[in-house]
Amino acid sequence: MSFIYDIPEQEERISTGYEILDKMLSGGFPWPSSILLIGPIGTGKTSLAQGFVWSCLNKGKTVLYVTVDTPPTDIVRNMMSFGWDPRPYIDSGQLVFVDGFSPRVGLETMAKYIINDPFSVDDTLHSLLFAEGETLRENGGVMVFSHLSTIMFTWHRREIIKFMERMHADTRKFNGVYLFIYNENVKDKQIENFLAQTTDVVIRTAKEWVKDRIALYLWIDKCLKTVYEKRKLRYYFEKGRIRIVESGE
Repeated sequence: MSFIYDIPEQEERISTGYEILDKMLSGGFPWPSSILLIGPIGTGKTSLAQGFVWSCLNKGKTVLYVTVDTPPTDIVRNMMSFGWDPRPYIDSGQLVFVDGFSPRVGLETMAKYIINDPFSVDDTLHSLLFAEGETLRENGGVMVFSHLSTIMFTWHRREIIKFMERMHADTRKFNGVYLFIYNENVKDKQIENFLAQTTDVVIRTAKEWVKDRIALYLWIDKCLKTVYEKRKLRYYFEKGRIRIVESGE
């Protein structure tokens, strides 16, 4: 028995939403791929990820947004604070929410899909598979998961391995780019190293005190099939926008 693999001559890329990162990544994130956005609490990882979501929506990509730490309405409000109005994309079915927060705290939800118990790895995987199958199976798309650290805080090591291996495989199965947000130091370093090894791309954030002010930095820690410069970039949240610049600027 022989198999014929349809392998593209040139790997497809999807913009990160930020010009300087796209240049460093030879055009953006590889497609398909799994991405880990990891860093301390308070470095704006969620807003950075939403910039990626906005870019994908504007390029016609379907986005499945999984939230386990805040209701979808808060995500809409935060995106709108940057001038990104996702409501037309929600109405058209291009932006679809999976809500693992509202059901467990007794809130109504605007989400099409729910996770009744996100602290159960089996319930989470079952709900995601259903949402992926209906939303991404035909043309692929993007998934953003916010935040892994919220649910992995209670998961055992074997459950974390099971979940991440399934998610990594699903990027190929559903031809997608999956971005996972994670607050570092929630689990031990072995788990964080496993998350970094399992995913295709790792973007790290950090914050430092510079002249009595907090300075935010990010850098590419890993990107398969990509030659990149491993240098820090500084980023700012100002006047309703996100700026990523060279660290010296």
